[in-house]
Amino acid sequence: MGENDKDLAEVHTPHPRVHYYPGCSLMSSARELGESLFQMSRLVGSWLEELKDWNCCGASPAHSVNQNYAILLAGRNLVLAERQGIRDLYVICPSCFVRLRTAEKTLIAEPEKNDLLEEAIGKRYQGSVRLRFFLEVGSSSRLNIFQQAVVNPLKGLKGVLYFGCLLTRPEWITGFDVLPYEDELRSFVESLGVETLDWGYGKQCCGAHLAVTKPDHVDSMVDRIRNHARRVGANCMISFCPLCQVNMELRGKNSEPLPVFYVSELIGMACRLPRSEKWVRKHLVDPRELLATHRLL
Repeated sequence: MGENDKDLAEVHTPHPRVHYYPGCSLMSSARELGESLFQMSRLVGSWLEELKDWNCCGASPAHSVNQNYAILLAGRNLVLAERQGIRDLYVICPSCFVRLRTAEKTLIAEPEKNDLLEEAIGKRYQGSVRLRFFLEVGSSSRLNIFQQAVVNPLKGLKGVLYFGCLLTRPEWITGFDVLPYEDELRSFVESLGVETLDWGYGKQCCGAHLAVTKPDHVDSMVDRIRNHARRVGANCMISFCPLCQVNMELRGKNSEPLPVFYVSELIGMACRLPRSEKWVRKHLVDPRELLATHRLL
């Protein structure tokens, strides 16, 4: 079967298989993101398959300590994907995405780095894996399925979209341009019943990469973002990054906390997908009072 035939087969299969790299957060601090994504995939008939034997990509401190080790950590995952015949590897965390993308570009452009990888794990990276950010899996047809499945419109939630700084870096760095998705995501979130508010801090860095080394500095960064969200009338934030989400709920000393939802959680609540109440219990800022006030649970 040729490459074009494989593409057509993947498009027309009733249960398309989506290979993904989970990263450490999805297995720990962001389990609610992982569980809600799995329920979403079932709703649209997709089958999520985890990269086998994956390891931490080194985000976010490894590259600050030893750049070669950071390349080896991320590069091993790329080689694993090649061995497992994965063409498109979806990455859920923006920080993981940038680290894997950096390793991919480095290993192709600098053969000596690929030599180090081969010495460490016994195989070179051939460059056949296409890294994709998870928002790319949300085709218009799939978004329509979610919209049609809404039975619990999230009226009363007033949210600001928080993309963070990693996704908004230049496309030549990340390989992904968030701009075409911004208006579509806003419209989609509004179709779930959430009122989205205009603000100017959706792409400001929250300091997640400094959370351990400079916590006081991070507190002030989070306070500034969260205060501005409150100022425009938000009662929640909507995040696309597990590191940003936990940082925005955990940090900040001089601002009133706000629940920070993932888009997948909003879909789960609006469509009453199984286990959605369990997800919200995992939040560091408990959103249940807000949700109960508007009879959304």
